[in-house]
Amino acid sequence: MTQTLGFVGVGDLAEYTISGLRRGGYRGRILLSPRNHEMSKKLAQDWQCKVMESNQAVADSADQLILSTRPGQCLEALGELSLRTNQLIISVVAGVSIASLQEVAGNNCSIVRAMPVNCARACASPTLIYPEHEVVCNLFNYCGDSIAADDESAFDQGNIIACVYTWYFELFQQLIDATSGDSLSTGMASKLVLGMAKGAASLALDEQATPGEIAEIIATEGTFSKLGLDILKQASAFEPWQQACDKLSKQMRS
Repeated sequence: MTQTLGFVGVGDLAEYTISGLRRGGYRGRILLSPRNHEMSKKLAQDWQCKVMESNQAVADSADQLILSTRPGQCLEALGELSLRTNQLIISVVAGVSIASLQEVAGNNCSIVRAMPVNCARACASPTLIYPEHEVVCNLFNYCGDSIAADDESAFDQGNIIACVYTWYFELFQQLIDATSGDSLSTGMASKLVLGMAKGAASLALDEQATPGEIAEIIATEGTFSKLGLDILKQASAFEPWQQACDKLSKQMRS
């Protein structure tokens, strides 16, 4: 892919997406809006991007325009732009529907939503896409694996999993703290916890069985694995995760 990308909104989301694209091998031009001067300057230096004089200059020169502003600024920023007929707009802004974007941009533009998470920086983001679009899917494959949603409701529900992703880090830290000590250093515990989390995810992706079924296969009667898993289940340790997901789902629909 050698087309030109333009980012309107240059914050953390743009930073990790651009880092992943470049690390994954994307060699096309990347143009940046100038409003976050320090971040734009850093990305230009680190990842061979070009800072333009205005958002409109980005839109004028981009084959694909990526909206990566904060949600409250998205529609205003889009409404200020003069867009070309059939221009492809990729919104990575959470919570702003295609209908809302289309109302501002007009019906002559193609609009696709995408939801990369910050492991894009490590070229490992499972990026949800809606609607399925070959160019957009190929683009986000540079920084992980694109996954097309069947409809926008599924895309919005997938936003909850993007939040769950953040919770993993706190869980990992608790497990590291719980298993390190005088005999096992924090550094070694960290390598083991994170390495086994990566291994568990890799196995679950590779197997035909569900993650729950894999847990039952491993945690057989009389094993230490089952002993610990039983304690967690008896304490309803997994219920707060369900409650947190339910709460987010209600908030996102309101």
